[in-house]
Parts: sequence; structure tokens; C-alpha cells
Amino acid sequence: MSNPSNMEQLVTDTLEHNDVQTIQVQNNSGLQRDFSINDGFQERVLRKVVYWLNNSERVIGSIDISFDNPSNKMTLKMTNGKVLTIESAYLCVIDNENKVCTAKEGELIVSENGEKVQLKSQSLYDWLMVGWRQEIDGSTKEELLEEALFTRYLYHLGPSYSEFFMCPKIKIETIDGDPRRHLIFGSSLNYSGHHGGDYDQLTFSISDSNLTGLQVSNVKIKKHISQEEVEKQCRTFN
Repeated sequence: MSNPSNMEQLVTDTLEHNDVQTIQVQNNSGLQRDFSINDGFQERVLRKVVYWLNNSERVIGSIDISFDNPSNKMTLKMTNGKVLTIESAYLCVIDNENKVCTAKEGELIVSENGEKVQLKSQSLYDWLMVGWRQEIDGSTKEELLEEALFTRYLYHLGPSYSEFFMCPKIKIETIDGDPRRHLIFGSSLNYSGHHGGDYDQLTFSISDSNLTGLQVSNVKIKKHISQEEVEKQCRTFN
């Protein structure tokens, strides 16, 4: 049995971010950005775009117009060598013998080898219009602080957990309002899953006090988590 095409995966909401090698976005003013799965920061963009595609709504009926030179166009180069293009859908009307076309808010046309489907995703539409130009190359200060704190506490779990540094998340609460005593809750994925295998998820809690030092508890590893759980762990978007 042959593998499903990219378009079939898109329609059945089974497209995976690992199916995408690069995303290129460009506008008709010549501005362009590329996002690659081989870059740790840019991979987050691929995850985000594929998540929005899989959670978009299929627009049933005729396909609205697309342009040869759209104001913004996204090109997904897939691992199987094929290409998906995404652009805004336009609705055109005749007004005093003049053809007037306006973008359909939240609606997009996805094309592959002449085959087209129309989808509705306000989040992906907004990102294609504006958001891609605002993507940060690297971590924000908040993310860097989170990574630094997570690495500090991960070290105390021992070397056997050293590969669990993908998509770190950490939450800190004071104990009884005492600024000298904190509870730390952490979670992350193992890096080996990044190379095509299944991800395992590490969760732990630590009591950190100036009075009693560090006390590690509730260290757990959940094996072979689902793609949905991976997306949730790595998600930095709504």
C-alpha cells in the first residue's frame, strides 16, 4: 500500500511537522524568510504551522480565486520532495464593470501539483499576513531564563537524565509564601526522539530551600508519548 500524499494527510489532519523540511514565506515586496527543521528554534515554527493546518476547518464548495503573485505566499518543501503552497483566498466581484478582489478573512488555499483545497484557520491566516515577520531568531529572554533554571535542576537528577533537554518547561511556586523556599515542577522530552524515534517525557518535582537544600521527588519517565503530547510539551502558541 502506498503512503498517503501530502494533500491526503492535510485533509485527514495527519500531517506531521517531520514531513516538512523547510518553510519559505515571501511577500510581493521582496521580503522573504526561511524556516528549517534542522534549526532548533526554527523547528518550532514548523510545528506551529503544521498544528494550525491539522486543526483548520475544511471549506466545502468551490475554490475561491488565487493569484500568480499573492501579497503573501508560503511554500512548504516536504521530505518526499513535493511542495505545498499556501496563500490567502480571494473573493472577486464586479463593481461598475471593474473586477474587485478582496482577501477572505481567515481562509487559505493550499495547492500541490494543481490540486487545491480551501481551509479556514484564523491563526494561520494572521501568521501568513503578519506573524512570520515577527518570529524571533532564537529564544526570548524569558525562554533563556527558563532553560537556564531547568538545566540547573536537571543536573541534580543525575547523568542518566542528561538527554532530557528538548522543549523544557518549568514552574516555580513558593512554599507557604516564603521567598526562601520553592517547589519546582519540570518536564521535557528526550533528544533521541528528535532523530525520528518516539519521544519519552520526563517529569519531576524538587523542593528548593535555603534552609534544607534541594530535595528531588516524583521523577517519572513516560515512554513513547503521542504526537499530541509532544506538541503540547513543545507548544509556545495558543
